[in-house]
Amino acid sequence: MIQDLIYALRWLRKNPGFTVLAVLMLAVGIGVNTAMFSVINAVLLRPLPYSEAERLVWMNESGLEIKNRQVSYPTFVDWRARNQVFEAMSIFRGWGVNLTGSGEAEFLDARMVTADYFKIMRVTPFMGRDFTAEDDKVGASPVLIISYAFWQQHFGGDQNVIGREIRLDDTPYKVIGVIPQTFVHQGPPPLWGLIGPLGWKHRDVRNAGNVIARLKPGVTIEQARAEMNRISEQLFQEHPIASGGTHVVNVVSLQDSITGRVNLGLKILFGAVGLVLLIACANVANLLLARGAGRRKEFAVRAALGASRFRIVRQMLVESILLAVAAGVLGLVFTSWTMKLLTLVAHETVPRMTGIRLDGRILFFNVAISLLTAIVFGVVPALRSSKTDLQETLKVSSSTTTDAQGKRLRSTLVVAEVAFSVALLVGAGLMVKSLLRLLNSDNGFDANNVLTMELRVTQGRFREPAELSRFLQQILQSIQAQPGVAKATLTGGLPGISDGWQTDIAVEGYKRPNQNELLNVDWSIVTADYFQTMKIPILRGRTFTREEDEQGKPVVLVDENLARRFWPNQDAVGKRIAYDSPTWHEVIGVVPEVRTYGSQDKPLIRIYTPSGRTPQPNPMLLIRSSTSDMQALTATVKRAVQAVDKDVPIAEVATFEDVLARESSTRRFNAILFSIFAVLALALAVTGVYGVLSYSVSQRTHEVGIRMALGAGRRDVLRLFMGQGMRLVLLGLVIGLGGAFALTRLMSSLLFGVSTRDTVTFVLVGVGLMVVGLFACYLPARRATRVDPLVALRYE
Repeated sequence: MIQDLIYALRWLRKNPGFTVLAVLMLAVGIGVNTAMFSVINAVLLRPLPYSEAERLVWMNESGLEIKNRQVSYPTFVDWRARNQVFEAMSIFRGWGVNLTGSGEAEFLDARMVTADYFKIMRVTPFMGRDFTAEDDKVGASPVLIISYAFWQQHFGGDQNVIGREIRLDDTPYKVIGVIPQTFVHQGPPPLWGLIGPLGWKHRDVRNAGNVIARLKPGVTIEQARAEMNRISEQLFQEHPIASGGTHVVNVVSLQDSITGRVNLGLKILFGAVGLVLLIACANVANLLLARGAGRRKEFAVRAALGASRFRIVRQMLVESILLAVAAGVLGLVFTSWTMKLLTLVAHETVPRMTGIRLDGRILFFNVAISLLTAIVFGVVPALRSSKTDLQETLKVSSSTTTDAQGKRLRSTLVVAEVAFSVALLVGAGLMVKSLLRLLNSDNGFDANNVLTMELRVTQGRFREPAELSRFLQQILQSIQAQPGVAKATLTGGLPGISDGWQTDIAVEGYKRPNQNELLNVDWSIVTADYFQTMKIPILRGRTFTREEDEQGKPVVLVDENLARRFWPNQDAVGKRIAYDSPTWHEVIGVVPEVRTYGSQDKPLIRIYTPSGRTPQPNPMLLIRSSTSDMQALTATVKRAVQAVDKDVPIAEVATFEDVLARESSTRRFNAILFSIFAVLALALAVTGVYGVLSYSVSQRTHEVGIRMALGAGRRDVLRLFMGQGMRLVLLGLVIGLGGAFALTRLMSSLLFGVSTRDTVTFVLVGVGLMVVGLFACYLPARRATRVDPLVALRYE
């Protein structure tokens, strides 16, 4: 073995061009595969940092029209009381509150839970105590558990923090515990409060939150899902209207709830880089086959001197392993660079990316894939080269003895490379076209030059909705008077972004086929200038007047879907609907459909009600700007808000275009990476075509000389070699398009507005590959036309 290693090193050193090219191609393939595995490992394989995390599940509900709907508090109470599969369960929801009582109000993105939350997560406060059932009752004194970071930032690490008071939305809360620094769940919230003491504020709302639970030992997710759907069906039978017709429970592992939206995309990308590595292996195998053909006499001499076939195979495998090891080491450099790039690009797109790093598992993967690569590209050339006819090889003086079987094998590898690259190019083309369709989609509103921010009015500050409505109108009027503000509006959520606001309606004169059936619609709470601000045209009727808006008059605008459904061939203006109460609301206008950005699902019908009807303490502020300086506009708006009330914090400041960019970030990430991998695959495949044709030209120099001596022109020689190369390209193209036609169906959920059988993409990839293939074939073919017949006939 030592002799084999020494000889292999000497041979590779004597062929530096071959060695460098082979190592570089393999290093790229191994490097991107290792980097992609590091992402898969951090996001999908690495367990969550909780005790027995595999027993944690995440639950919500789905109905016929609404997927992933949050659970009402009464439903949660019934789930908790009736199930036999969970140790404990807790509601988990966001909680936006203002920290008051110490100067200017500060907004906190906190979390609201029920008493068993930290027991479920198996974490204990390192100071103070956990929540108890008594803490979670209506009328109990409000208590808080704070994070380590909040303790350090607001209390300077004071050891006597337990029992201290914090005012949130002007309500005093007592600190009872501090959570360890290592605990993180869906971001680092500053503090946790309980739903129970808030009573009516959260217990009776339809969407109280999602549910997190811990399975009992031995219980599977499938068993829990069956149990919860049985309970949900019971509740539907007992309370058909109160349950809203929703009786399907989504039960998934906590890990899947965190990574589910990127799971398929990452697996497809991992498959894509696997194809890149296979193409690199095929290229190196082709190089080794070509080298092996040139070394046939060497192997014949070895065999004649007594070397067994196994001995020759071992010698070539040692050379392959050395190449793979060198490529693996260099691949780690590519891995390190790629990991930094992936972390930079995807840290806000892919969850758990902060855990990506070079560790023992990644190094083991690198070693394993390097050795596997050596076997993949080394075995066939080794077996082929060791199979030698001694008499035939030794009696021929030329080192370029014809090798028809080796030629067919090299051609087969090139066809496979082209086919793999075609499949990747089609996938990349579909993803890029999908992203472009999304970016240019018409969602029913205009997001250009719109600044978004959220106002955080202290809850409970205004006892009557009318007081809050007048206060918000005062802020809005102050903003509308500022320079650079063309239009401004307040709304409960951003158009095109799913905000969870739904309600049930009744339509005057419409008799439901099933009395238990509820007509669920999307619900937008807006001020009068909303439609002008977002450039949503009013098809019929009008928008709210300021008086209707401020006083919350019983009027409503509906979208064209609702109008068509209930009043076909009629004018919807003047008709009446009821929502959230028996009061009839007059339809005063009809507007176009507004679709959820990035979703291909048909949207629910939508109603728009004046903000004064249901004023929101934390409304979104949308400002259409007449200036391009959004930073200066932000400062102007903040001053205008503070001039009305300095205790109203502003959060989530962003342009609407940036908001939509975040919504499309996952598709952008997939499209960019897939395109990079496809380009790498194409480059390697073209290199393969070029290499095989170049080798063919060098092996057939004598033949070319004879042909030219017998009268063949340069065009004939060019046609000969171009035809040889393009036959391989065309065969690979046909096979690749067929494979892509089958494989791209796996990508359907990652696409927007594009079919997996998009003809334009398939045609463009085919034409593009033909052009690139022609160029790859032309260069060596042109070199063949420059052969001097006299020199060629003296070649040996």
